[in-house]
Amino acid sequence: MKPFLTVTIGVLASALNVLPAEAQPMDNSEGSTPLLRFPETVTRNGYDPVSQNATGIGSDDVGASQQSSTDDISKQLANPNGVLSTLNLKYTRTNFQGSLPGASDQSSNTLLFQPVLPFPMNSTDNLFIRPAIAYVWDQPVFNTATNSFDTVSGWADVGFDIAYGRTIPLDSGQLIVVGGLQGTIPTYSDVSGEQWRLGPEAAVFYIAEKGYLGAFPQHQWDIDGDYDYSRTVLELQAGLFLKNSWTVYTDSKFAYDWETEDWTLPLNLSVRKVVKFGNTPVKIDVGIDYYLDQNDQFGQDWALNVSFAPVVSNFIYEAFKR
Repeated sequence: MKPFLTVTIGVLASALNVLPAEAQPMDNSEGSTPLLRFPETVTRNGYDPVSQNATGIGSDDVGASQQSSTDDISKQLANPNGVLSTLNLKYTRTNFQGSLPGASDQSSNTLLFQPVLPFPMNSTDNLFIRPAIAYVWDQPVFNTATNSFDTVSGWADVGFDIAYGRTIPLDSGQLIVVGGLQGTIPTYSDVSGEQWRLGPEAAVFYIAEKGYLGAFPQHQWDIDGDYDYSRTVLELQAGLFLKNSWTVYTDSKFAYDWETEDWTLPLNLSVRKVVKFGNTPVKIDVGIDYYLDQNDQFGQDWALNVSFAPVVSNFIYEAFKR
């Protein structure tokens, strides 16, 4: 198989920084070369349906949501269905291990950008159309001719999703349901899968005053390309809201590759802090992924994730309203 790298975008990475994004597997041959996976997700930003003017945050307008404390904004950002708009920038450093020579000395870097500018349909429903663009450098690829690793860099395949979310008020909190499609557009770079992909995604979240729980199943198949691709991801999230705009959460993305019959089983622990720079709220996340199981020949050992996301005015939605 040719080397490939895809960015899979999840509808529901709100509480952490999801992903992704962001990129997915890189499969380098029929068994003798590495299977490299990258975090799929990228964050989905939330919105408290009680707030009526969240689109004004970060702009010069003075709306009700702008007066929210950073604690309120932090909780809104944990909601997978909402209209708080963010510009998400996420860096991931991944270290690898495996039976291939030199596998434990390998690492890679990914920088992902994802704008999130939702379209509110009414007080409970939102439409999301989200691209994710990532650049990968020092990506290890095993060279069977030299029996050693080379590195490649380039623009990863572009991930996207189109999803519709609904908030259902409950006495004890909110139930969030989301459904849609996600896909991959090849860039044909050195780290590209050179393959179009498409598949369904769904999410069920429960958000209460003190925290949240959520599950986000997703799948993609190849719809073009020279090889077969079929991969399922189950993303499980849970978080606790703390004082002073802190959130402690986990966002573990368990994946199964139906073609190679390989599991990827990471455990994630992350923290988030929402701060204000002037009038602009900014979400800062730091997390660690530790992989319990991965491809035996070459797979992730652990990863460090750092993300920075200012909350901005939803200028596209505002333009449509004029």
